[in-house]
Parts: sequence; C-alpha cells; structure tokens
Amino acid sequence: MTSCERELSRLGLMLAALAALVLPTAAEAYTPEGRQACTGDAFRLCSAEIPNVDRVRACLHRNKAQLSPGCRGFISPGAHRPAPDGR
Repeated sequence: MTSCERELSRLGLMLAALAALVLPTAAEAYTPEGRQACTGDAFRLCSAEIPNVDRVRACLHRNKAQLSPGCRGFISPGAHRPAPDGR
C-alpha cells in the first residue's frame, strides 16, 4: 500500500467515524446539520480520538468551551431545539 493509499484509507476511516455521529444515542441524536457544524471542531480538537465515535463525542463535550458557536449549539443539550412554548 502506498503512502497515498494509506492516507486515503485513514481519511475514509475518519470520515466514517464522523458520519456515525448522526446515529442516535440514548441521550441525543446527531443530525446531518450537527455533523456539518461539528466536523471541523472534531478534526481540530479531537483528531487523536478519531475513528472512535464515543471518544470523539466525549472529547467534543469535554472541550465545549472551545467549540465553534454552531457546534456548541448541537453539543449543548436542547440548545438547538425550540423551547416547548415556542419561544
């Protein structure tokens, strides 16, 4: 396997792991919008955790203060959902 093929394989694994963030967990469900908002932060802050999805999620939560505003809205429980009374 050439170094280019290894790099493409690694990139494929990283993208597959990030795509798995859209799968629902017991406490939350990641949407395509959330995945898009958080992919850059995952690479920037949590690249060492990729491709382990659970570790990437934990890393994003652990680094919440450093997340981009868009991603923070998806990581914070309820932040991207409208209030029950519509406000």
